[in-house]
Amino acid sequence: MTSDITWYDVLGVLPGALPDEIAEAWQARKDALLPGAFKGAPPKVLSVADRARKAVDEAWSVLADPAARVAYDVDMGFRRPGEGLAPPSSEPSEPNPSLSDGWTVADEEALEPYPGRPSRVLVPDVGGLFFRACDYVAARAGLNLEPIRLTAHPMPVEGLVVGQAPAPGERVHRDSTLTVQLWHPPEPEDQ
Repeated sequence: MTSDITWYDVLGVLPGALPDEIAEAWQARKDALLPGAFKGAPPKVLSVADRARKAVDEAWSVLADPAARVAYDVDMGFRRPGEGLAPPSSEPSEPNPSLSDGWTVADEEALEPYPGRPSRVLVPDVGGLFFRACDYVAARAGLNLEPIRLTAHPMPVEGLVVGQAPAPGERVHRDSTLTVQLWHPPEPEDQ
């Protein structure tokens, strides 16, 4: 998995998700990627679905194991080693209304919402993600998302990203549009 897409993105959960939420998301993704749902799909879609199945299984292997998840969270910066609640102080805390005393202009600039945001960003590889996770990754990268539905009469399920433009790894201006092709299982034909 690349650094701009996490195992949490693959499963469509937030890093603070409870183990039961992760298990539920994994099962939902696994069910959505069953080969039967891709009957008659073009080879490109089958290839992306296979890639997505592997990513979902890898995400599960990391996030379902408590020790592996903690190590992953530390590695990704979601958690710091030894992070937790500080022991309670025996003294009551005192209010400090003068937080701005002693701050420099550099300190204030560091607190801006997005200090030094680059004007160009690297396009993430969102192929194999489901739409909502893709939307979250694109927003985090500073890109606008434009979906194109490839299935004329899709079932009411979340679409799988099977193509994108610009290509992964390209540098584009922040706020550019990332166009994604979504494949949904088609409605079963009446027999």
